[in-house]
Amino acid sequence: MLKKRSFLFLFILFTSWLWFACTTCTNSKSNNSSSGNLNTSPGGFKVSSYIRTWQIPIEDQNDDGPFWDASMIKGEYLTELIIAFALIDESDGTIYIPYGSPNLWNEVTAVKKKYPNLKVNISIGGWGAGGFSEMAKDSGMRATFVANVCDWLKNYNLDGVDIDWEYPVGPPWGKQQFADRNSYINLLKDLRSAMDTLGGKTNKRYSLSTAVPASSWFIQANKVFEAAKIVDNFKLMSYDYYGGWSANTGHHSNLYKNSKEPGGWSTDQAVNLYLKAGIPSEKILLGVAFYGLAFEGVKNSNNGLFQKFTSEAFDNGSVDWSQIKEFLRSGSGYTRYWDNEAKAPYLYNGDIWISYTDEEQIKLLTQYAKDKKLGGVFSWEYGHDMEAELLKVMSEGAK
Repeated sequence: MLKKRSFLFLFILFTSWLWFACTTCTNSKSNNSSSGNLNTSPGGFKVSSYIRTWQIPIEDQNDDGPFWDASMIKGEYLTELIIAFALIDESDGTIYIPYGSPNLWNEVTAVKKKYPNLKVNISIGGWGAGGFSEMAKDSGMRATFVANVCDWLKNYNLDGVDIDWEYPVGPPWGKQQFADRNSYINLLKDLRSAMDTLGGKTNKRYSLSTAVPASSWFIQANKVFEAAKIVDNFKLMSYDYYGGWSANTGHHSNLYKNSKEPGGWSTDQAVNLYLKAGIPSEKILLGVAFYGLAFEGVKNSNNGLFQKFTSEAFDNGSVDWSQIKEFLRSGSGYTRYWDNEAKAPYLYNGDIWISYTDEEQIKLLTQYAKDKKLGGVFSWEYGHDMEAELLKVMSEGAK
């Protein structure tokens, strides 16, 4: 009888403790999410955005100058902000920011103070950036690079690094350095090891990501499966499918392929190829473009879609969201169209044709990422949407 009573007492004590612990845990989760800020749950579905170091668009300037400052950043919509870009000094393998606000790191500190759960990373490279191949294949220069990156992580209180090497082994029509297949992996391994060592001293785990194109050739030419074992995320650059280099107009960030599209591509095709290559879905972040690409001299047929053009419009062909909003206004001369098969919007005025991303498409892209059990979404880039209108839609879709 004594044993039964003792057992009963212990059972009641244990279940009471278990109920208390679960209740405390539940309350803790509830309290953490009560603010509605996405960045209070950094381990879940990520919403990231690159942000440029150079001048923001002229229409978004304030009295303090042409660079962004902490007051402009709506960190409640983000889990991760990525400073882009640092470049490699090809003489010694160290990194530097060639253009940017002299107050950049003060602004980063202010952002992190305002949003203590927001992760802030540094991205190295970008389109046309040099130095990767030479640095990565030289063990001494690679060691200097890795040590310098770790210094930046520590000195600027950063949370991770993004390697935007475009590309280790490039497309068949470009310059190819086949030795970079191994150099790419060696670089990522050395970074991961050094960052883990640093984290042991700072009691912090630093994230490592790499930007990859939405293509088949990159998967075939590079050791993506090995890279996926090392990095936390692949940032899939699912945009720029069409541009001034193309034979005709076309969607630059469509979710699905239009069956009438001559030799086109889609985000869905790219995602499925990476998954087929064995990349865990949770390691893939889906890229969302906060800008459009414009073509002029477009043949007036099929509302300008899949038509010949004479050149890029607006200097370099790129149009940010603030400009696109003006074209969406009544009386602008532009008409908005929606390709329901490709799930992509476009604008046309009889001569200029613009492929862009809007709220409707972002909702579909974010839901697609969730349905595919991807690790999250990211945008290129905050400077194209300084009012965070598109970012808010992306954030709300992630919940």
